[in-house]
Order: sequence, then structure tokens, then C-alpha cells
Amino acid sequence: MNIHSIAAVIAATIHVLVAAFVYSKKKPNPVNRSFAIMLLCVALWHLDVAGILSAPSPEMADLWGKIFRNGLLFVPPTFFHFILLFTHPRGIPDRARKILWAAYLSSCFFAVINWTPYFTKGVRVSPWGYHAISGPLYPLFLLQFLICIVLILYHLVIGFLRADSYRRQQLKYFFLAVGVSIILGSLNFLAMFGVQKYFFGSIAVTIGLLIAAYSVVQHRLIDVSVFMAKGLGFILTFAILGVPFFFIILLLEDTFFRRIDVTFALVLILTGAASILLFNYIKVRVDRAMHQIIVRDKYKYHEVLEEFSRRLVTIIDLNRLLHMLADTVEKSMGVKQISIFLNEPEKDMFRARLLRGSPKEEMIKISPPGLKFLQGKKEAILLVDLERAGASAAEKELLNIMVRLQAEVCLPLIYMNRLIGFINLGSKVPEEMYFHEDLDLLYSLANQVAIAIENANLYENLKKSQTIMRRADRLASLGTLIASLAHEIRNPLVSIKTFTQLLPERIEDEEFRNYFLKVASGEIDRLTGLINELLGFARPSEPRLEGEDVNALIDKMEILVATEARKKNVTLNKNYARDLPQIKVDAEQLKQVLLNILLNAIQSTKGEGKIWIETRQVQVPFEDKVEPFTQIEVRDTGVGIPKENLERIFDPFFSTRPEGSGLGLAISHQIIHDHGGFISVESEVGKGTSFKVHLPLKPGGKGADQQ
Repeated sequence: MNIHSIAAVIAATIHVLVAAFVYSKKKPNPVNRSFAIMLLCVALWHLDVAGILSAPSPEMADLWGKIFRNGLLFVPPTFFHFILLFTHPRGIPDRARKILWAAYLSSCFFAVINWTPYFTKGVRVSPWGYHAISGPLYPLFLLQFLICIVLILYHLVIGFLRADSYRRQQLKYFFLAVGVSIILGSLNFLAMFGVQKYFFGSIAVTIGLLIAAYSVVQHRLIDVSVFMAKGLGFILTFAILGVPFFFIILLLEDTFFRRIDVTFALVLILTGAASILLFNYIKVRVDRAMHQIIVRDKYKYHEVLEEFSRRLVTIIDLNRLLHMLADTVEKSMGVKQISIFLNEPEKDMFRARLLRGSPKEEMIKISPPGLKFLQGKKEAILLVDLERAGASAAEKELLNIMVRLQAEVCLPLIYMNRLIGFINLGSKVPEEMYFHEDLDLLYSLANQVAIAIENANLYENLKKSQTIMRRADRLASLGTLIASLAHEIRNPLVSIKTFTQLLPERIEDEEFRNYFLKVASGEIDRLTGLINELLGFARPSEPRLEGEDVNALIDKMEILVATEARKKNVTLNKNYARDLPQIKVDAEQLKQVLLNILLNAIQSTKGEGKIWIETRQVQVPFEDKVEPFTQIEVRDTGVGIPKENLERIFDPFFSTRPEGSGLGLAISHQIIHDHGGFISVESEVGKGTSFKVHLPLKPGGKGADQQ
């Protein structure tokens, strides 16, 4: 093989591989199909050049050229066809279609006369091998080629002026590709007219068309500035490594070339290995420097989005999570129109959980094919991709949704292969396209958001479960009290009943009337207060922090447990600090805590025991400083808690009583922890137990899990 034909052979191989790759990306797409056909024609042209240069005789060179020159003859119409499809996605205009047919027919004419001396008149020898000689009709082919190039440039310019930001970015690459291919590729035609110039055309056309291939397949393009930065990064990397190693190799050749030396081979191998190891290390850093110099502004928001993605795991409130996501995207990328829809399985629809700048559309119904399409999509979905010809019914359905919501990008939220929602983003401000790096970052962010949303939902479900458990524990405590309170309710009812029975007989007795009216009124007030406390304790309520008097809350709970204490001969003693300030607590939740602790104290006291309820203000060391807390101590003379059980009393479902649920202290511990406080316990078997509830005086004070 002629050494000068190697470049053409490599170019032909690259074009065939690229054609297969482009065609396989989206087979139904006519743009990709036409581009692949054009690449195959260019590959045949390269084979034509390679075969003629390497031919062993003039006859073989001429025959080879007549066979493979057909690829070159059909390059103009196939290239023009591709540009028309690319710049007119909604269909080729009739006038342009007629011109295209004329171009194909003229190429067919040239393919026929290619076998006659009127097109080529044999071959001649050059310093690099054989090359064909132009015939009298060959300039007609060049004229057709020139007309097609002019039409191609015309449609590129018109398409650029009419296109949106995405098409414009693609067309920038085509201007670059066509310019490289025409200016340098035309050198291959000079040899046809006797001008001795080297065949740089194969290399030039390969570079140009690879740029065009990148634009066809990679719809999510990086910006030209990023392209320049990466290109300069590669060039500088090769320069930094290549220049010094070039001189090293020259020095080694001068030193070792005169004889075979193992040391030379080892040094050469080590030098090559060092180049491979250092290449990526240096390239990454040079690439980063080029990005900082050329595209600093475009990469600032990437850092913001990446930082937000790291913070996602700490956000467990769904509403806050969605609004922070919208704020971050708007701030970093300038996107004003954002909508987030989450699935509601019970309604089999998607509900809008956040609408910012988007049309008000509360619910969206998606068909099963549409759901399957979204669920199977492993990348961000662009509106321009869905607008192409030949889109499926599922893609058209999603296209209608995105158009209604004025969205340019749709990000499916996939969790465990299940579609839990989707995010729609409008255009950037100022108007700018979403680049490849943007969409990769947004899709990665969407995956993390999906996990964060599921975590937030789990947290909401956990809170609901805790609420249900707290209500169940509250009702269980009421069940314990009701039996004891029945006696308290029965006694005043007996007094009132006696009064009503005697009243007819002694209606005239003023002293009797006044006495029993006073007694009955007092008993009714006592019953009313008792029932109100029971109803208030049993009634579910939302957490609400308000300023409360701790001593007053304890008095209310004492009313409920007093009967149970008397039934067990337990004396309740109170010792309040009178100067306690009000603290921010949820009164109903704190009542539940006090009731649990008091009932436990009463039930653990055998015989004639005592319970002390004391309040005080204390200073508690916390994180190298002292913070003020209100302390409520409930101390009893009961049986005490064994040391082996002391660390488990706050565990859910742990109880030493057969009838106990094991939830009371666990829920109490959680309630106090939610208030920023903690509960500590001291106990000695046979002597009693002391529970100390600590609540911060400062709203939102810090608590600790201490026992």
C-alpha cells in the first residue's frame, strides 16, 4: 500500500463507522438516515483516492476510479438533501424539493458519463502516486458541486435566522464543518487539472464531517466557548507532554541508536508509560483552567446546583424541599417558569405541588403509554426532541403537556423504577439554550430530588404514625382513669339525686333549699371541670406552641389522677417555684407527658406511698455553655427500676407490666425532645424513682437525649 493513501483509508473507515453510528441512533429519523447516506458517499470517495494512489498500474488506477468515483458524484445531492431536512424539520419546501431532484438527476448523468473519456481521460503519475485527469465534461460536475454548496450555505443562513436557540447552536457547528470541508477539501480537485498539491482533502473533510456528525447526533450541545476550551485544553496538554518527550526521544536516539541496547528499550517504554499516566492528570487541570478563563460565567451555576444536591439529604419537609429546588434553579439558571407535579396513586393522576410562572393546571392525567415512556426515559426530555417528525403517540402526549405548561425541559422523577412525578422547566433568562452539561446535571439532580421527595413522604407518614400512637396512648391513659373517675362522678350524682327526691317534700324549707342548692351547684361545677379536662385531653389537636404556666398545667393533670392516687392510698405533694416564667410549649402534648409520668408513679407505688411534684428553674451545661431550663420533677416512693431496665424504659413497646403498652414513656420522650428538652431518670430498687423533665426557657432551645 502506498504510504500516502493511508490517510484516505483511515478517513474512509472513520466515515463508515460514523455513518453506522449515526444511523443506529434514531433509525426512524430521516435526518440521521440522510446524513448516514452522505457519509457513505464520502467514504467511497476516500476509497477512490486511496485506490488510485496505491494502484500498481495506470489501467488499474483508471478502473478503480471509475468504480468508486460514484461516491464523489453523489456527495453534492446527498449533502444538500441532508441540509434541507436539517434546516426544515417540518418538511422540505416544494421549490427546494424540485432543485434537489435536479441535483440527484445530474449526479445520475455524471455517473453514466463517468465511464466515458468525456468525464476523465485516464490517469497521470505524481510524486505521491496516480491521479485522474479531468475530461471536457468534468467542469460541469464541479459547477454542480459549487451550486449545491451555495444552496447549502443559503439554507444554513436562512435556517439560522429562523431557528430557535437549539437549532442555531447546531447550525454553528455546520458553518464550521462546511468551511473546513470546502476550503481544504477542494485541494483534492487541483490534481485533476495538473496542479501538484498534496491530498490534504481527505483529512480536512474527515475533520469537517466529524464536527457535523457531532451536531447531528448530539442534540444537547455544549456551547461553542466550552468546545473551544476543551479543544485548547487538549492542544495544550499534547504540547506540554509532546514537546519535552520529543527532545528526550531525539536525545535517546542519538545516544543509543548505533547499537541495540536493552536500557534504551526500557527507557523508551518507561517514557511512554509516563506519558500515558501524566496525560489525564495534566489534561484535567488544563481543561479546568480553560473553563475558568473562557467559560467562567457559564459554570458558576453548576457549583450552586451541585451544592444544593449535597444539601438535599438534610431537607425532610416536602414543601420546603420543592420551594428550595425552585429557588435554586431560578437563581442559578435564570429559569422563571417551573412546575412540579407529583403522583397521587389513589386518583391515578399527577397533582401540581409547585407552580411558579407556569399556567395554572392543578391535575394532569397521563395515559399508560405516556407513563411507560416517561418511566423508561433515562435522560432529560427536550421539547425540540418531541417536535420532530415521526414522534410516537406517547411523545405527542408529553409534547402537548409541555406546550400547555410552557416548558422546554421535562425531568422525570424516578424512584426504584417508579415514576413519582416530573419537573418542567421553561426557557432560561436571558434566552439561552440548555447545554449538554446543563441537562446531565439537571437529570442527576432530578434523581436525587426523587430520593429526597420519597424521604420527605416517609417522614410525613412517620409523623402521622407518631400522631396516631400519641392519640392511642392518650386514650389508653384515659381508659385507666375512667374506672377511678366513675366513683368521683357517682358521688355528686347521688347528692343531686337525693336533693331532687327531697325537694317536693321540703320545698318550703328555705334553709334546706339554700344548703342543697349550694351543694348541688358545687358538685355540678366539679363534674363540669372534670369532664372538660377529660374532653380536652382526649381531643386530638395540632401541635401549637404558646406561652404556658407550667404550674397551672400540673394542677389540671392532678385533677385527673387524684382519684387514682386516693384509691391506692398515695399522697400527692406539690412544691412549685412561684417565680417560674411562662415557656413556649404545646399544652396538650405536655399534659400527655405529665399524665404518663404521674400514672406510672402511682402504679409503681405499693401501699401508703408518696409522690412529690416539684418545679424549679435550673441551669444545665450544654456544649461548653450553660442554658436555662424549667425542670419538672416527679418523685415517688415506689418499687424503683432495675439498672438493667433503666436504659430501656424509653424504648417503644418496652414495659414491665403485663397490661402496659410500652408506648407512654417512649412518646413522652419524643414529645419533650421535639420541644428542645430532655428527660432524665434516677431510680433505686425498693426506694423509688425520680423523673425530671427539662424544658428550655428560650424558644427553640437545644435539648439532648439524656437519661
